[in-house]
Amino acid sequence: MSQNTPRKSAQPARPSRSRTNPLDKLAKWINQKLEIDEKLSPASVKKVLWISGMVVIYIFFQHNFDGLIRKLHTTEKEVNEIRATYIYYKSKYLFASKQSEVEKKLETNGFERNADPPIKVSVNK
Repeated sequence: MSQNTPRKSAQPARPSRSRTNPLDKLAKWINQKLEIDEKLSPASVKKVLWISGMVVIYIFFQHNFDGLIRKLHTTEKEVNEIRATYIYYKSKYLFASKQSEVEKKLETNGFERNADPPIKVSVNK
């Protein structure tokens, strides 16, 4: 034997198994269970599986979207309620901080309004 010729392996040949596609098995099983006169082809089973998978994905995303919309509505209601209380307290604060209201509160504590105008202090250089 020369160096360039390949050696034959000593391994025994494997018995060949008939490889069947899982879609073929599924189509055969559906035909048996439903006792259909017309045979389903694996291509049609593949299309049905693809469409059903897309439908499941669509339902999943639609369900999540509906939940998100519900959360958005409840959050919007909460924000409107908080905004209303903020506006209420802000208006109450602005009313109470007016000069006339502050004077009324101080008069009840015994303070009087100063009738004299303020004195201007000036420094001559």
